[in-house]
Amino acid sequence: MEKEILTELKMDSREEAVRFLKSPWNGTPQPCPLCGGRLDFLHRRAKKSSCDWKCMACGERYDTIRILNRLNEN
Repeated sequence: MEKEILTELKMDSREEAVRFLKSPWNGTPQPCPLCGGRLDFLHRRAKKSSCDWKCMACGERYDTIRILNRLNEN
C-alpha cells in the first residue's frame, strides 16, 4: 500500500510523503504534488482542522489522515 500511495502522490520516498503531510498540519502547506497548485482548506469554515486540503488548480483532495494511514499499512 505504501508504494501505491507514493505513486499516486508522485513522490519517491516515505520521507518525502511525511514531509508533505506535516506541512499543512503546521499551517504551511507545500504546493500540490500533482500540479504544483496552491493547497487550501477543503472546508473554509473548519480552519481549526488541518486534515483536509484541496488543490485550487486541479481540484485534487488531500485527506492527510487517510494518506498517513495508507502509508502505515503493511
